[in-house]
Amino acid sequence: MICLAVRFLSGRFHATPWDHHVNEGVPEWPISPWRILRALTAALHTQCPSLDRGIAETALRKLVAPPLFTLPAASMGHTRHYLSLNTVKRTDTALTIDAFVALGHCKVVHVHWPVDLTGGERRALSLMARGVSYLGRAESWCEIDVLDDNDDRPEPNCAPVGEDGVSSDSPCIRVLCPTESMRQTDLERTTSSLQREGWNDPPGTRWVLYHRPGDALSSAWPPLPATIELPRPVVAELALGGPVLPLFTDAVLVAEQVRAAALSRHEASSETLSGKTSDGERLRDQHRHAHYLADARGPGKRVTHVVVYAPAGFSESEQAALNRVSFLAQRHNRPTLDVVLSGFGSADDFHDVTPLFGVSTRWRSRTPFVLIRHPRRRKDTPRDQVVRELRTRGLPAPSEIIPIAGARLRDPGAGDLGATRWIEFVSSRYGRDHPPGAFGFELVFPEPVRGPILLGYGCHYGLGQFEALP
Repeated sequence: MICLAVRFLSGRFHATPWDHHVNEGVPEWPISPWRILRALTAALHTQCPSLDRGIAETALRKLVAPPLFTLPAASMGHTRHYLSLNTVKRTDTALTIDAFVALGHCKVVHVHWPVDLTGGERRALSLMARGVSYLGRAESWCEIDVLDDNDDRPEPNCAPVGEDGVSSDSPCIRVLCPTESMRQTDLERTTSSLQREGWNDPPGTRWVLYHRPGDALSSAWPPLPATIELPRPVVAELALGGPVLPLFTDAVLVAEQVRAAALSRHEASSETLSGKTSDGERLRDQHRHAHYLADARGPGKRVTHVVVYAPAGFSESEQAALNRVSFLAQRHNRPTLDVVLSGFGSADDFHDVTPLFGVSTRWRSRTPFVLIRHPRRRKDTPRDQVVRELRTRGLPAPSEIIPIAGARLRDPGAGDLGATRWIEFVSSRYGRDHPPGAFGFELVFPEPVRGPILLGYGCHYGLGQFEALP
């Protein structure tokens, strides 16, 4: 008895049965013996130049009998690809479905042939098996080993109809197998050449009816209970592109445009995206609705990303609306910006992406802190308002509040760009007034504090940003 152990390194087997079109989305399962013999033949010609061809071909001819399989639990999936047709219109695409069997990279498919090989034939088969790098489509990376006679072998659970030991109640499926009359040259012909010649089935093959286990393509893991809900993402990241990116000092204007674009693409009113009830009243949710935060990560003092942060989390419809924001039409005849959604996640997912979500005892103003009310004499000073804002967000009072003259923006290529004075920033929303005064501080806490820290007037529009310092 010869037994091959096949392990797929990516945990997926990508292949379409001979009698199905790729866009039907039907994966081949089990692996057809005809496909296995063709892969062994290809390895013989490309990976085993010193192997005796006569012995190798004799070993392959002995494997024409329909084998038995031991199939692990697996599930079926697919991805969709829109491939360019290379026409004048760049939008012309063709949909292609890539169906696959997902079984996990630790799972092994065993193929049992009821034949005996000589020592030389077994060695030749082992060398050919080690030379096979994939089965089916090129994404199906695999390793194949020929098991020794004393190795443990699981019992087959998939066999031709009429074979003993396999339940006859299992569903039946057609599997492409070689015939006794198959020639070696039949295995060497490419699929494209067979299709051009009009073969309904490859020469030297036949269809064999197999009993396949009823759970062969059901999930290997129990389904999640319907009562369990996955946590909503609280962060969305949008990347901006275009010939002229907006200045970081215009963070408020960019935030307003992104907010308006997201709301226009949401079919109904959204409290999280707008910060208002369906009646237009401002929310009293302790800043749990969306903050639109401009971020500068590229060369110069330009906005490259917009981070949308909402502690309340984004619903599926709100995620779809943010995903549909594909451009921003800037004011004053500035060129339109391209917008691409980079992804959703938790605050921890963006810890290494932007200093807004860092953890530190020292935090520094990145955009101006704008007062929320007019200060009184000896009361409601800018420092007092910072402490009050921190308290309303459940953050501790800092041990030090140090005034700073401006933002310290950094260029990945040029380093520190010098201080940008707070007066250079747009510090009010378009057409709206606010209490006078724009300030910046470095906050020192007795214990590490987790970001983001967003304080003061316009904190939902990119003002009052603090960044974590090392």
